[in-house]
Amino acid sequence: MLRISRLIFAAFFFVLLPLLPSAFAAPRAAIENPLFDAGDIPQGKKISHDFFLKNTGDKELTFKITPC
Repeated sequence: MLRISRLIFAAFFFVLLPLLPSAFAAPRAAIENPLFDAGDIPQGKKISHDFFLKNTGDKELTFKITPC
């Protein structure tokens, strides 16, 4: 019985443990300044602002941009 438990431990340690980091890999979007105060805007005036996004994760991050 002790031999079986050692075998299971060895299998986990040497085979499954190295695979764990890739199982938790994911993209992560980070925004430098997520808040923007445009102040008072007259009706009908168009404004724009750039938000800078960066992938801080360890997988590819894709953005789908749609106009509002």
